[in-house]
Amino acid sequence: MLMRTEAGASVLPGPRTPQRAAHAFLSSLKKPARLLVAISGGSDSTGVLIALKEALDADKLPHSLCAVTVDHGLRPASADEALAVQALCRAHSIPHEILRWTGEKPKTGLSAAARDARYRLLAETATRFGADAVVTGHTLDDQVETIAMRSARSSEGSLGLSGMAAATLYARRLWILRPFLQTRRAAIRSYLDARNQNWIDDPSNEDLRSERARIRTRHLEPDLVAILSAAEERRHLSKRAAAWLAEKADCAVEQVIRLRLDGTTSHPEPAVGHALSTLSAALGGRPHRPSTQSLHRLLTQLANGNDFALTLSGCLVVRRKLDLFLTRERRGLLPLPLPSGRIIVWDGRYEITNHGPVDAVVVPGATSAISPELPYPIRSAISGNSPEIRTLPDADGRAPPQVTLTTRLSLFDPYLSDFDLPLADQIARLFGREPAIACPV
Repeated sequence: MLMRTEAGASVLPGPRTPQRAAHAFLSSLKKPARLLVAISGGSDSTGVLIALKEALDADKLPHSLCAVTVDHGLRPASADEALAVQALCRAHSIPHEILRWTGEKPKTGLSAAARDARYRLLAETATRFGADAVVTGHTLDDQVETIAMRSARSSEGSLGLSGMAAATLYARRLWILRPFLQTRRAAIRSYLDARNQNWIDDPSNEDLRSERARIRTRHLEPDLVAILSAAEERRHLSKRAAAWLAEKADCAVEQVIRLRLDGTTSHPEPAVGHALSTLSAALGGRPHRPSTQSLHRLLTQLANGNDFALTLSGCLVVRRKLDLFLTRERRGLLPLPLPSGRIIVWDGRYEITNHGPVDAVVVPGATSAISPELPYPIRSAISGNSPEIRTLPDADGRAPPQVTLTTRLSLFDPYLSDFDLPLADQIARLFGREPAIACPV
C-alpha cells in the first residue's frame, strides 16, 4: 500500500504520532460529534484523551469530549485508580463517570465476560452522555498482538490478518472507534512524558497466564504496510461478496435463501466462498464462520456441478440444477423458556421479547409458508426450524399477542467491524432488516 505526497511521489505509510493521529481522526468525523473516551488510566487511553483534548483546543473543531472509566473490580487498586482518572479528567474540564462491574465474576472465560460487561456499560454511559461514539486507546502494538493471536488459532484463513478494525459497531447501536491503531505505545509514552503526565501500569498486562502477555514478550515489530494492505483487501472482499449476493440471491421464503448459479461457481473466486461462508453462518445462527476445511468441502461440491445436500455451520445447503438453497438445518433446535417480561435469543437467529404477563416457551415449529417448489430437504427443514411460541402451562396455547420476534445475525449483531459492513448490510437486506447505522467516520 502506497501513499502519495503533495508532489506526487509514492511513500510507504509509517506509524503516526499521537498528535497526527488525533488530528487525522477528528478531521475524519463526518459531522460534529460528542465522543466518549474509554479511559483506564493506562498510557494508551490517557494518551488518546490528552491528544484529542489538545487537538480540539488547538484546532477549534466542533466536537466535544466526555470520558468513562470501567472499574472491573478485579484488583484491589482498581477503585483508587478510577478516582485518579476522575481527577485527571476534572483537571482538563472533561465530564467523567466511573462505572463498576458488579456481581459474581465467572471462573472461566473471565476476559471475554469482562469485555462484554465493559462494552455494555460503555453503551449505557454513551446514552446518558448523548455521545455519538466511544473512543478507545488500542494501539499499533495491540494490533500486532491481536494479529499474532488470531494467526495462531484462526480457522477462517487470512481474515484474521486484517486485525482490529478502526471502527466496530457494538450491539447495532454504538460505534467503537480506535484512532491510535497506527500509533506505537512508545510514542504515546514519550508524548505523555513530554507533558509530565503520569499513567497507571496495570500489573495484569504482565501476567503470563494471558495469551496477550505471552505474545508481548516476543517484542514483535509491526509491518504497517502489510496490516493496512490486509485490512484493505478484507474490505474489498466484503464488497465483492456483497455484490455477488446482490446479483445472485433472493429470499425464497422466510429464512430460506436461493442463489442462482452460473459459471462463477465452477472456479469460484474468494468472494464467492466468503459470501457463502458468511451466509451459512447467518442462517445457522452461528457467531463464527465455518472453518476453511468445511468451506472447501462445499466449494468442491459446487465445482462438480452435480446436485447435492450437505450441512455447514448449522445450515442445510441443497443444490438442484442451477439453484442453491440454504436454510437452518433441523438438528440441535431445543425448547427455550420465555418468562414474562424477558428477552431471550433463540437459536442465535431470533431475539424474542415477552411483553405480557404469561410465561411461555419457544419450540421448533414450521415456517409460515412452505412452497411445494422447494426441494424436499429444504421443505423438511423449514417444517421444524422456526420459532413457535406456546403459553404455559397449556402447551397447545397460542402465542400471547405481547410477544415480538426480531431476526438476529449472531455473526454481526454483537460486534460488526467496518471490514464486514457491506456484506453485513447485504445479508440484512436478504433477511428483511435495516442496514447498520452510519459510522461517524
